[in-house]
Amino acid sequence: MTLHAQQAPSRAWFVHQEAEAAKQPKPRLQWRVDPFMIVAGLIATAALLWALAPGWFAPFAPTDMDPQAILQAPSHTHLLGSDHMGRDVFSLIIYGARQSMMVGVGSAVISLLIGGFIGLVAGYLGGAVDLVTMRLIDIWLSVPSTLLVIIIATALRPNLGNVILTIGLVFAPHVARVMRSLVLSIKSRPFVEASRAIGSSHLSIILRHILPHTLSQVLVTLTLQVAFGMLMGAMMSFIGLGVVQDRPDWGFLLNQGRSYLTTAWWFATFPGLAITLLVISLNTLGEALRRRLDPRGKAA
Repeated sequence: MTLHAQQAPSRAWFVHQEAEAAKQPKPRLQWRVDPFMIVAGLIATAALLWALAPGWFAPFAPTDMDPQAILQAPSHTHLLGSDHMGRDVFSLIIYGARQSMMVGVGSAVISLLIGGFIGLVAGYLGGAVDLVTMRLIDIWLSVPSTLLVIIIATALRPNLGNVILTIGLVFAPHVARVMRSLVLSIKSRPFVEASRAIGSSHLSIILRHILPHTLSQVLVTLTLQVAFGMLMGAMMSFIGLGVVQDRPDWGFLLNQGRSYLTTAWWFATFPGLAITLLVISLNTLGEALRRRLDPRGKAA
């Protein structure tokens, strides 16, 4: 006890250490103005506003047809030209943003719910459950995603709900593998072992310790899945497996415009440009979010 008391630091030593620490400059979070991220945010915001309230931004209704303006080039009346039925292309793009965004967000949520649950169970239980689950997912992933989407969409009725469900099911295994790897790394950490040692239930460990630590990666995955879902939904509409209504999405507009590339280039160019810009913007925002939420990236 005497030796321990002699080796124990005094109160003055702690006061000195606190004073020295206070003199050190505190690290500040560097907010770098990235012009690409700003542009990506503006494009994503515009698409979201178009999806929520298209009537506020579209100069024409999607059903307004002008026989005198069929395949009219971009002008002050029709900013991005008109289609083969005299409809305003700019208005069609604005109204088509709703279905495109619904497909992207809806399929991302479904893939996160299904794939996240499968990955969570497989990673937390481990053993035979993890082995069998991962082998089944490997078999599922061995089939190209585009082929799976076509097979499932062909077997179902072509409506918005089935399109969202199809894309969500196809991308669920990708999310399951991401969630499993996260759970495997988290469940072996000391605070999880300590919680298990004091008798916490499995549900309590999952809800209080594992799921909160996967939230950052889940947000990044959600952002990227929205972009993938929109791109896949546009592909389905392009080949005729999507939803065709009086307000077609961007993929269906691209499919209609491809027949007029030599006579009315604007008909297919601007819907295709809208898809490209929004997908790139969402990927840019997802990558920026990953860097912001990754502690290793901050440390670097």
